[in-house]
Amino acid sequence: MAAGGEVTPGRAAADAGNATETVRWDKGRVEIFSDGVFAIAITLLVLDITVAPSDYDHLRSALAHEWPAYLAYVTSFLTVGSVWIAHHSLFSRLRFIDPVLLRLNLLLLMTAAFLPFPTSVLAQALHHGGGAERTAVVFYGAAAVLIELLLRAADQYASSRSELQVHGTATEAVTEPTAAHPRLTGWRRWASTLLYAAGILFAVFLFPRVAVVGYLAVGIRSVFVAGSAGRLSLNFGWLIPKRWTRS
Repeated sequence: MAAGGEVTPGRAAADAGNATETVRWDKGRVEIFSDGVFAIAITLLVLDITVAPSDYDHLRSALAHEWPAYLAYVTSFLTVGSVWIAHHSLFSRLRFIDPVLLRLNLLLLMTAAFLPFPTSVLAQALHHGGGAERTAVVFYGAAAVLIELLLRAADQYASSRSELQVHGTATEAVTEPTAAHPRLTGWRRWASTLLYAAGILFAVFLFPRVAVVGYLAVGIRSVFVAGSAGRLSLNFGWLIPKRWTRS
């Protein structure tokens, strides 16, 4: 403090730095808001599956004709579901959030909530074929890549801020994940992003419909393949009666 109560520039900068470091909020409201956005995004996906009243005279063929809508719906449901699982895994490692992570989370939610539109465009374009089909597949892939990039950015930022985490240092969170909070490391963290990018290139230069199947495969991998961060494991041992496993 200078004479006359005047704050020196050095002290002001230090106070500002300390204030920035202590801006932390509880994660509860952010998780509730995020879950609501993901739930609405998933619900909106089914609204594009419709059958015109005039098609009820030949309903069986009309239902079969809607296969692009079914494919787009399942693909996007698994895509949003995998993002929700990864988001839950991320927040389970956090105790607080800060302004940067809050804004990264908002951007992630914005892109996830946007996904029903590319899904609708994709389903309609698969009906029409031609150049529209190729454009729709690339458009959908670009939206999926953006979601993945924002998810990776939020995860990377949170991992670099030990003060936001439940326990451990930032280094421990990256290199020594606990059983309760598993994380992908190395190239596996970017596998989905790279696969979506490959699907876009495949759609541009080769066969768009095969690229859509690739998008579906990425969603299946992200939700069900064991070893992914917070993902489910394909373990169906509970289906086998216990008496069959006894020696």
